[in-house]
Amino acid sequence: MKLKLTLLSMLLAFIFTTGCSVSKEQAIASAKESFELGVLADSNEANEATDSFTYYLPSGLIVEETAENNLVLSKGNQLFIIFSNPAEDQLSQVNYEQDRMLEEKAILVETNETEEVFSYIIVSPFDNDNYKVIVGIGGEKGTTITDIGNLKESAENLLEIVKSVNY
Repeated sequence: MKLKLTLLSMLLAFIFTTGCSVSKEQAIASAKESFELGVLADSNEANEATDSFTYYLPSGLIVEETAENNLVLSKGNQLFIIFSNPAEDQLSQVNYEQDRMLEEKAILVETNETEEVFSYIIVSPFDNDNYKVIVGIGGEKGTTITDIGNLKESAENLLEIVKSVNY
C-alpha cells in the first residue's frame, strides 16, 4: 500500500510539474485564439483618459507615463507601450505593414478585417525566452515584451487597450 501511495504521489508530482508548463506552440495557439475571440467581443468601457483620448486600463496595469498620443504602462517589471495615431482610421493598415516588415522572424502573424476594423497580432522572438507581442487596430497599436507563460494575457491586455481608444 505504501509503495502504491509513493508511486501515485510521484506520478501526480510529475503531471503537475510538466502539465502546468506551457509549450511555445500551446502559448502561441492560445494567444491566437484569444486574439480571434477578442476582436469579435465588444470593447470595454474607458476607465482612463489622457488630454487626447480615453481608453480602458485593464486591472493590474499602472500608468507610468503619458504623452500626446502614447502611453507607457506597466505590470510588475513588464512594460506596455501604446501608440495612437488619430490620423489613421480603424481600417488603416499602415502600422501593420510597417510592423510586418520589421518583424521578419515572426512566429505568429494573424489579421482580422471587417467592414469597420482592421486588426492584427504579431509575435516575434525577442531575446532568450522572451517574445515581442504587437497588437494593432487601425491607427492604434500596443507592444510589450513577455515570456511564453504570459503571452496570452499580454496579448489580451494589449487588445483590450487598443480596442477601447476613443478620441
